[in-house]
Amino acid sequence: MAEGILSQDRRRRLRFPLKTELTYHVLGRGYGNPRRGSGEVVNISSRGLAFHTDDPLEPGSHLRVLMSWPAKLDNKTMLRLVFEGVVLRTRGNLVVTNIAHPELRTAGKDNAAAREEIAAVTSGIQTLLVPKDSARA
Repeated sequence: MAEGILSQDRRRRLRFPLKTELTYHVLGRGYGNPRRGSGEVVNISSRGLAFHTDDPLEPGSHLRVLMSWPAKLDNKTMLRLVFEGVVLRTRGNLVVTNIAHPELRTAGKDNAAAREEIAAVTSGIQTLLVPKDSARA
């Protein structure tokens, strides 16, 4: 039944099934330790992410998400996708969030060549993620 939220055909972007781990931080709490959790990605599109988590999240919550990226830089360096988002909806332990300000980062050693390669890859991804309408503005 939780998968029903993902199969509704109201979305305009292609979704890609993906099984990888993520961590999140709930943003906007003005005091104390920020709420943190982990989960497993179900699918991803250029604008959204669906994942399972053990802890319930409230729609409207602002998140910072760090997830393992399935491809490696030069087949060697692990990458992670880091972005902010807002919880759009939930059903049980399934959470759907938008993707804002995505960045690919190395998850291992950092060196100049890796930074240059990631900048090139990120630039290509940003080109794909920017809607055509906003490019005219």
